[in-house]
Amino acid sequence: MQFFLKWVGIFFFSVLFILIVFRLGLLNKTRVKIKTEQVILSRYNVIIVFGAGVNPNDLPTKVLQDRLDKTIHLLNLNNFEKVLLSGGKTTHHNEAKAMNTYLTNRGISPKLLVMDDAGISTFDSLKRAKDIYQISSAILVTQRFHLPRAIAIASYLEMDTIGVPADTKKFRKVSLLWWNFRELFAWVWTFIKLKTR
Repeated sequence: MQFFLKWVGIFFFSVLFILIVFRLGLLNKTRVKIKTEQVILSRYNVIIVFGAGVNPNDLPTKVLQDRLDKTIHLLNLNNFEKVLLSGGKTTHHNEAKAMNTYLTNRGISPKLLVMDDAGISTFDSLKRAKDIYQISSAILVTQRFHLPRAIAIASYLEMDTIGVPADTKKFRKVSLLWWNFRELFAWVWTFIKLKTR
């Protein structure tokens, strides 16, 4: 039994090490494309905002509010042609609609907002942005832990993007740790999906 547990432990830590190496490689590759709002280049006139869940009362989760509040901040700093609100929907909830309502209730013109309620994953959001909404370059707005994967997918799809971190709210350290840990597996799964499509 001890022999078995020993090899299970070795296997687990070996897999974890490989995942961390993948993650560090991704961070290193994409860090030059993560910007602050002060250095946004003028050629980017579209924002893509990724969904992050809706509460039972149809209000955005705190994570999604963070992304939307950063979007409002960017819209107040620069002129943009449109904002793509990409999220999934269920029988009872629609992320894109909730995002649209949140922004318009805070003074953002509905004419700027485009809703995509079939963006069920980061890959699908970006693929649809390019193929259906004809977006070839954009600013991606999401949390810093999510940006490297989003930027890498966009690069694979031959989109010209930069990322601006959503950083208007504070989150518990345990939540940040969990999200970063989850990204270890999410990137590997995304990498496999990209290579097999």
